[in-house]
Amino acid sequence: MRRLVTAFAALALVGVATPAYAGGDTTAIAINTKDGFDLFRLAFQVKRATGDVVDNGNAAVAYASCTDCQTIALSIQVVLISGYDSSTVSPENLAIAINESCTLCDTLASAYQFVLTAEGNLHFTAEGNQALAEIRRALLALRDSGLSGPEIQDKVDALMQQLAEVLATQLVPAGESGTTASPTAVPSPSGSPSESAAEVPTAEPTDSTSPTASPSASESASAEPSASVTP
Repeated sequence: MRRLVTAFAALALVGVATPAYAGGDTTAIAINTKDGFDLFRLAFQVKRATGDVVDNGNAAVAYASCTDCQTIALSIQVVLISGYDSSTVSPENLAIAINESCTLCDTLASAYQFVLTAEGNLHFTAEGNQALAEIRRALLALRDSGLSGPEIQDKVDALMQQLAEVLATQLVPAGESGTTASPTAVPSPSGSPSESAAEVPTAEPTDSTSPTASPSASESASAEPSASVTP
């Protein structure tokens, strides 16, 4: 089965098996206005898409206006497109982190979007479903980890590499129950100072998958996929 996998990573730094849903967007929004309070929001969904236009959106938004507080928004979306008939495939992935009148704030918004196209319907193997559940539990465990925003981002990067491997090896055509679908492929995220949106990796349909993620970094929060760090 031919497949095309594209992974998008967007992050903004200021200071159980997942069910498949049909179409739509995924969002994680964290708004923190309480001093000394930690707020954590996670969205993790697998979406199925068909039709002429595929324009699923994925967004993480973290807003902080508080003192001595942490605000984390993580949004992860997997889009499974059935068939190569879509004339327009334009998914959007974005992360926004904003500090306003904030003192000692630790604010992170991070968004990952994986888009996979195959000739027919796909489903996860039993091992794949178990791996998805473990990744989701590990993401939820970050809520009470006591880690800083940059430390949480490092953990999320590692978990997204695991997710990319699951997508490369644990998806099989409907009606099959094999344990592997294709050779393992792991993304290689990298960051470079820039004010532009993250580069979008693409690949021609092939028998193997090569998901990649390339976040970009800047010194200020932006509505485009980006990363920004401020004390």
